[in-house]
Amino acid sequence: MSEFWERLESMVHAPGLSEGVQARIADPLWMLARQAQVGEFTGDDAAQPAAVRVVSRTTRLGSYRAGGGATVPYPEDRPLEAVVEATAEPDFGSAGLHAAARAGHRLIRRLRARGLGGAVPLLRAAFGHRATGAIVDVGEPGRAAAGLLARWAFDAGRLAAVPVGEIEAALGGLGKDDRVRAMAEIEDWRAARAAVPTAGSSWDEQRLEHSFSVAASTTTGELVLAAPEHDGGRLDWYTFDLTRERNETHGLAAADLPRRTTVAVPTPIRYPGMPASRWWEFEDGTVHFGDIEAGPADLARLLVAEFATVYADDHFVVPLPVPVGSLTEIESVEVVDTFGRRTRVQSTAKIDFNRTGTARNWRLFELTGDEPNDSHPSPWLLVPATVTGLSGPALEQVTLTRDETANLAWGIEELIEGPLGRGMRRSNTWPRHPSTDPSESPPSSESSESSESPRFSEFPPSPESLPSAGSSEEGAWRYRLEATAPPWWVPFVAERVAADSAQIRLRRARMRDWTPTAGPVGPQGTLLDPRRPMWLYEEEVPAGGVRVQRAWQLARWHDGSLHVWLRRHKRPGRGDPSSGIRWDLLE
Repeated sequence: MSEFWERLESMVHAPGLSEGVQARIADPLWMLARQAQVGEFTGDDAAQPAAVRVVSRTTRLGSYRAGGGATVPYPEDRPLEAVVEATAEPDFGSAGLHAAARAGHRLIRRLRARGLGGAVPLLRAAFGHRATGAIVDVGEPGRAAAGLLARWAFDAGRLAAVPVGEIEAALGGLGKDDRVRAMAEIEDWRAARAAVPTAGSSWDEQRLEHSFSVAASTTTGELVLAAPEHDGGRLDWYTFDLTRERNETHGLAAADLPRRTTVAVPTPIRYPGMPASRWWEFEDGTVHFGDIEAGPADLARLLVAEFATVYADDHFVVPLPVPVGSLTEIESVEVVDTFGRRTRVQSTAKIDFNRTGTARNWRLFELTGDEPNDSHPSPWLLVPATVTGLSGPALEQVTLTRDETANLAWGIEELIEGPLGRGMRRSNTWPRHPSTDPSESPPSSESSESSESPRFSEFPPSPESLPSAGSSEEGAWRYRLEATAPPWWVPFVAERVAADSAQIRLRRARMRDWTPTAGPVGPQGTLLDPRRPMWLYEEEVPAGGVRVQRAWQLARWHDGSLHVWLRRHKRPGRGDPSSGIRWDLLE
């Protein structure tokens, strides 16, 4: 069967649009002709809208679920990004050491502010960090910082988990009154740590993205909005799909939502810099037609220019206040014009769905998977998201890329969080050795956090490539079977999901010649957590690679409150870096 495809392409003679919207004055007849050309002399027996009556129902988001976890009431005191992206602070390695020391320092400041500084050395002696050198393996600079934290801080995680009697025994050197006051402060501190709201982790480490859903009760039942592929960053209506899968239900019952009638005066739609609707009307200084340019495929800019100059008078804005974090169903819209006539505006989504069903190709501000009908208008979602925010520098960064030569994928652990709470390059945690041949230095993956690019010369050559002690054969040829990758390049090998399945997944492995004698090898951070096995779906590592980061995020909520959370987010990679693996080398 033959199939025919039609492709619509825009074509412009010149990128500038200024000449088409200029108002050059030649003579009065030219001015009249120009007015007739743009339709200012055309009279229609029509009226302008004077009022709009909107009948709507609004329901708030009632529940939240991270991945396949338990359903919890939706937290209304935080932006949705802080709920979805927030991850627990690390509890192992150098990052865990810094998190525990920071929490312990907050308790130290609290005790000293109450005049209980004598309890600090007692707590430090009883709950100091254990096995610092064993859990922190980030090279010599990291070990020095870890030793400093171990001497001046204590492990807040242990202090928050031990029984109260053990803490009282540690404070035995204090007087009775000071011991009672110190225990009260410690109990308040422990209660505050336990009261930190958490809805579970939505991060899917096999997909390298967040997966979650929210739900609300409507008059016809429960509406579940799923976001199975959120890479991190801003959330909006297009992030969600309306799902009716049984395994996605949140267990909410139908609710009797009251109708709300809003009457407002419509105003013509405007945007900053938009030209005046009439030809002979002076614009303000924000209008700059000379800045309008469009390329051969710039359809969006052409549509905006055409809307501003031709169809602006046909569109109006009606304010409809709705609460943040809610679903609103518009039941009816009635327009009253200046002639007193009433016109009922039908739902475009409902008309399109009745005509084409689910095969609609164009929809705006609608949820994918929605099927509007007479009893279920298309709901509009106002996401409780932040407008802007501040992202801190990356504490941890992993680039995942394919290596067709070696027939595997690599997880390049470029940055890990050090004991001081800052990102440290893995290349700097390895002892420096001179390269036997600088021309052999393949490039490492680039990092967006620094312009420095670690060279392969920082990675010590294999023992067989170095001359043995006492060797007198200078300039002799040496044979190397394999030149390995740096120890922060973690391999992911392909394997079948099942013996009878063609689906492939990537399993984290280790290099056979990794040795811990000269420095840390293998994964050391939380993104490639070495404490448990790790698999990735093959399609999540494209040819160009992906980059996963962990960083602090700060944002202000609509009530003025500040929110800080530790988030993970995924972004496209930057090409295909070389691991430097080669075979059969003759030097």
